[in-house]
Amino acid sequence: MSNIILGDGALGTELRSRGVQVPSHTESIWSALALTENPDEIKNIHLDYIEAGSDFITINNYAVTRPLLARVGREDEIEDLTLKSIELAEQAIKESHKDIMLAGSLPPLETSYRADLIQDRESMLDQYAEIASILEGRVDIIICETMSCVLEAECALSCLEDSNSKVWLSWTLMGNRANLLPSGENILEACKEISHLRADAYLVNCCGANLVTEALAGMNKVVNKPIGGYANPELISTTNQKTDLSKQPEEDHNFSATEIDESRYAEEALKWVENGATIIAGCCRTKPSHIKKLKEIL
Repeated sequence: MSNIILGDGALGTELRSRGVQVPSHTESIWSALALTENPDEIKNIHLDYIEAGSDFITINNYAVTRPLLARVGREDEIEDLTLKSIELAEQAIKESHKDIMLAGSLPPLETSYRADLIQDRESMLDQYAEIASILEGRVDIIICETMSCVLEAECALSCLEDSNSKVWLSWTLMGNRANLLPSGENILEACKEISHLRADAYLVNCCGANLVTEALAGMNKVVNKPIGGYANPELISTTNQKTDLSKQPEEDHNFSATEIDESRYAEEALKWVENGATIIAGCCRTKPSHIKKLKEIL
């Protein structure tokens, strides 16, 4: 399995688990606070993931968006904080003396998973273009990640058509419904709808590990690009039969989730590989220990 590209795991929830203050992701600026309050801990986490076996690490810019920063009156710091997140990751790579790829994020501009809270097309295009321009030339990969609906993904990808970085698209299946984005759109249909835009890889992230397994089995048949996943270390009971837009996907996830350990997560990741995945990593609540176990098995 030498062709597997192994990423890192959680940053925001890992900061919190190490005692760093990480405010609410629905009401404040979440992991972005640590860029000014605890930068060394961010660098240490990057180093721990590299040591665990990551081939690429993702900068801590997931919560660095204008709408989120505006919650605390810091929206004018978007460029400085994004550049800070790049510099901390670059320092970690330099200190590791390893050849590690760097990924940057085009995340949900507002609260994650909430397809009902996305902005209008023009606003999203403007803001994604701004973030993309800061990342361009500084990262090897730009991941449009945790995309909750087709329109959100379209706007993010549209800003990267001419990027010199690799462009990856990652949908979220947050909630407890198989193959349905929080918007209610089917993930396989969503892949087809954005196929006119550049995406060098198709991923699924920030949901139950078993939801990634099922989605990749279908995606392998509808896309002709590399696929992969990075999940939460939980298995989800998919008893929810609703197919409309969800305004409480995170609550549905938590209600239906059973926590799994590093070994069980790696077992599920092997199923992703069986379904064609060549990009594997971890999302919220995964740790360097999850990446180390993946490295051992893969």
